Amino acid sequence: MRGVKLSRVSAVLLSLGLTFSFVNAAGAVDSDCMPTPTLSQAKQITNQSLGSGVTAKAWRWYPGSDARLSWLSPLGTKVSVASGNLRNIDLGIVYANLPRTQNLDMLSNTSFSALATVNGDYLDSYGPWNSMITGGDMIYAPTGSSGVLGMVEHQVNPTKGYRSTGTITVGSSVFRVTGVNQLKPGAESVVLYRNNFIYALPPKGDATFVFKNSKLIKVYPYGRAVAKSVGTVVQVRGTLAAKVRKLLVNSKVKFSLPEAPKTETRLVADTLRTVGSVSSNSNTLTFDSLNYNMLSATGATLFDNNFSEVTRAGKITLRILPDTLGRLVVKNVYRQGYFTRVDSGGFIVQANGEAAVAAARFKAGDIVTISRSYKSSSQAKFINAAGRGARMVQGGKFVWICGQHRSDYRPRTAIGWNEDGQIWFMTSSLGADADDNGFRQGGSTPDQMGHWLQSLGATEVVLLDGGGSTTMQIRDPEDGWQRFDLPDSAWYRGLANAFTLELK
Repeated sequence: MRGVKLSRVSAVLLSLGLTFSFVNAAGAVDSDCMPTPTLSQAKQITNQSLGSGVTAKAWRWYPGSDARLSWLSPLGTKVSVASGNLRNIDLGIVYANLPRTQNLDMLSNTSFSALATVNGDYLDSYGPWNSMITGGDMIYAPTGSSGVLGMVEHQVNPTKGYRSTGTITVGSSVFRVTGVNQLKPGAESVVLYRNNFIYALPPKGDATFVFKNSKLIKVYPYGRAVAKSVGTVVQVRGTLAAKVRKLLVNSKVKFSLPEAPKTETRLVADTLRTVGSVSSNSNTLTFDSLNYNMLSATGATLFDNNFSEVTRAGKITLRILPDTLGRLVVKNVYRQGYFTRVDSGGFIVQANGEAAVAAARFKAGDIVTISRSYKSSSQAKFINAAGRGARMVQGGKFVWICGQHRSDYRPRTAIGWNEDGQIWFMTSSLGADADDNGFRQGGSTPDQMGHWLQSLGATEVVLLDGGGSTTMQIRDPEDGWQRFDLPDSAWYRGLANAFTLELK
């Protein structure tokens, strides 16, 4: 099926006497991408509130012609979505003791505040492929750079936009504001652009109105990028656009807005690497990984109490423990390397190559300090973060190149978000339990996931681990945790970590 062009797709459908609508990327269509049926074509089988504005929705194409004629797996496809907004919730990370894995049912039950969970990073026998940060601290990092998705406390620059509340009343019509001066608003939004907006022209909405001196002076029924110098510009997207089209010029306008916040939580996709050191008065050893059991051939790895297994031995091993005054002291220097567990409250350093030369200069009794941090491409400081796959949508543009990736139908997992603070967890799956011998089937192609999330309003999308790892759970207000991508009877795979939508 790979490489089918849309013109050929249209011809096939016309020959069958059928017409379908598809979701396509903005701009040019990649001819290697599969057509993506709209979610409205499928039967919606779930629409449930989980509390705090979090909803769980699911759509299904049933096995056979229903799925096959929609350019999906003939085995059937279920698309499951849990969504909420950072106004009411946070993005969290749950994980087992490193490098252990745990299934999502067990991980979900470790969080008292989570309302929905979805599988996270890719993994192998050494642990997750990418770094993890919880509570602002890096707790795990492989050697080199890794891609992460996480939540940051963003310093608001009012000229570049922020989430907001408030109302705009035009005659008898009331609009609830979702943002001010936002560069890339979501699909359902009411954004007010003031004269301090960073650009002369605000981005165009589905409908636009402009007011000045408490009077409505312009209405553009199908949207227009109007210069901020004309007046206060309001860009409306989604279902409320129809309401704008009924407004009358010269109507009286009143609006109320709270002050701009100093910070707001946002999601950021980034790339980062470990920056850390162990230092005494006379010696410094840098390390380039944290709690990662595939030791670097030339660097050093720091292990702490997040690591629950026996560490592999480097060329030189340092065992560090706190003394009675709380100072960190080198207790042992193993010059032939040593397989060992981390002592309670202590640290182990395993060094090879050039790092082993620096480690060998330490001696028992040295008082040391340990510094561990990270550098990210965007200089973001994360509250929570875990590993991600490739970016599919960036800045509202579909950036996934289908010809460079596999396009078979498999269970998939992705996360989408936008500047309004909306977050979507999405999985595609068979939708039914099956005797599949440990190899999940059904689902979708990756690009279809990206297009579905765009259609829901996401302007940013990243792919996560899929196949047998794809799993989503929701917390039913009455019945507690239940599997959402597949029936509860389906088997679970051990996961490196999981993302959560959780109460603030």
